[in-house]
Amino acid sequence: MKKIYTMVAAFVVAGTINAQTTIDFEDHPLVGAETHDNGNDGIGAFDFGGTTFDYSYNAAGNYFSGFAMSNHTDVTTAGFMNQYSSYTAGGAGGSSNFGIFYDFSGGGINTNDAAVRIDSFEITNTTYAYLSMRDGDGYGKEFGSIYAGDGVTVDATNGDDYFKLLIYGNNFDDSETDSIEFYLADYRFADSTMDYIVDEWNTIDFSGFSFDVSSVRFSFVSSDTNSFGIKTPAYFAIDNLSTQTVGGINTHLASNYEMYPNPVVDVLTIKGGIGEIEITNAYGQVILNKVHESTSKINVSELPAGVYFVTLVDDSGVRTQQFIK
Repeated sequence: MKKIYTMVAAFVVAGTINAQTTIDFEDHPLVGAETHDNGNDGIGAFDFGGTTFDYSYNAAGNYFSGFAMSNHTDVTTAGFMNQYSSYTAGGAGGSSNFGIFYDFSGGGINTNDAAVRIDSFEITNTTYAYLSMRDGDGYGKEFGSIYAGDGVTVDATNGDDYFKLLIYGNNFDDSETDSIEFYLADYRFADSTMDYIVDEWNTIDFSGFSFDVSSVRFSFVSSDTNSFGIKTPAYFAIDNLSTQTVGGINTHLASNYEMYPNPVVDVLTIKGGIGEIEITNAYGQVILNKVHESTSKINVSELPAGVYFVTLVDDSGVRTQQFIK
């Protein structure tokens, strides 16, 4: 079942459109067919031309949260060991690569630039989530059934099951937010022939928002829960994220603005402009905020390895640049 979801709201465009980019993940290096990258390098974000997809990786448990990159195509094997496959057996439009999102400890998408907005992206179910909802797996229930995941205990849903993704869009400084609800599965129809689990790529469109979306976050809601939370595998697959460069917004500082070295080990030097500096990590958490007067030397030796962002605000505008520790 394919649906295009668009928020109905006043449409305000901040400036003139200059350029459009589609992030299709095809240029992300994977080591071969049926492989994935779950961020075990520990950097903290996949970077596609400045737009980043956050992740965290637990080396002790060998699991990720946030985003992974994949080209797995298995649509028949149930369970956690097949967590990297999309149920469409590949990316949108028959492409190879796509992203996988798993919600354990957060993660999102950031353009890291006030002049770049997110217009849309495509999502579908993973094989792991799809088969868990369709058949049950001994933990998550079979959707539409009156029984819990054990297949014996009667639950309280009467088979009116659903799996919903909440998509939150924010502007660059997080002063404005709006959301879209997307049902990855819905078994609440009076006519049971309308019940569905999403098995095609679907477009999430932000064009109806009244502001430019610079970052996106996600959360899940399911009818199948226990005291620990939802029992439905909290995954979806993503592809073809479209961004636009918006004219009429000054995001560049003086030509002598510099930041070095990058990558950095101990001291990061920032030159140019007079204003305020803010450093955030890949999850948008503020690490440092300070007054900047032409030159700032920032000791980053105690920061964990990963991707960070420096935002410098002065009379000329706003500029965000990424650095790697």
